[in-house]
Amino acid sequence: MDLKKENTDEKYAFFDLDYNPGGNRVNLDDTSDIFLEYSYFEDQNINQSFRYTWFEEKSESLEIINELKNTDEKYAFFDLDYNPGGNRVNLDDTSDIFLEYSYFEDQNINQSFRYTWFEEKSESLEIINELKNTDEKTVVVLPIFTHSAYGESGFYRYFEGKCSEECLTVKIDRIQPPQFNSGKNAIQILHILNYEFISDIDIDSNPEILSNYDKIILLHNEYVTKKEFDAIDNHPKVMYLYPNALYAEINYDSKKDSISLIRGHNYPEPEIHNGFDWEFDNTHPFEYDTTCKNWEFIEIDNGKMLNCYPEEKIWQDKILLKAIKEF
Repeated sequence: MDLKKENTDEKYAFFDLDYNPGGNRVNLDDTSDIFLEYSYFEDQNINQSFRYTWFEEKSESLEIINELKNTDEKYAFFDLDYNPGGNRVNLDDTSDIFLEYSYFEDQNINQSFRYTWFEEKSESLEIINELKNTDEKTVVVLPIFTHSAYGESGFYRYFEGKCSEECLTVKIDRIQPPQFNSGKNAIQILHILNYEFISDIDIDSNPEILSNYDKIILLHNEYVTKKEFDAIDNHPKVMYLYPNALYAEINYDSKKDSISLIRGHNYPEPEIHNGFDWEFDNTHPFEYDTTCKNWEFIEIDNGKMLNCYPEEKIWQDKILLKAIKEF
């Protein structure tokens, strides 16, 4: 049984929309151009029918499916359960608690993988259950602004001198799943561990939303609006899990669904680093420590900051995950 979706919180007291027990797969109806129906041998009745069936997107129809997806603002961030399936390839097995894997179809020419996923190791389910969040008053902030800024035609083409200031305004990216630059691994692991998420957009549109939570966990929220910055800076208990958070000021245009860089990251003047002149900026040198061999939290006025970029540490270190839960 996949325990990562277990949640006894009353607000989730309806069907488990992600219910899928796994097993020996049996492909069924292939008449649809966009979805394949399947089940599992273990779910077969005596009369050869199946008690339950599931559907998955056909890879050749992903573009069509993306066009059909709901883009209502209340779903204005990543699909936290994004997983296209395919021919599975197990990757890094160094963690005691999670296994990293990908799919052959997601492999690049250089043998790397565009995206990877994590699953709990069955022998560590007891430990993982102890690490799961049980506090309704804790929330993680998804860095959708930062994710969009790092996009293919985003801010960094300007920083690299490959285009003019037109690249400093970009559309919000709602399709591409989160990457390294937005804390992809932490998003996956904290989702498995039952943490609630809100997005930058939620805070910008309603800064008071943070008053609903006792504890805020920031990821690599490098680009934020002034309203978001003030809401986070004024909250009494924030965990800054990634260095380089709250680094540059942007504007969010809700009508155009785009962000524009206003100040920070050596813009509009090269001597400007933190766009808010924030006294607790911890970008240098912590952002470049990706091994986190000597990680520790540093106390600041409204919370704690981690002294390294924990993208690889987050799924391997039980003590770090425990520290996040007990914050």
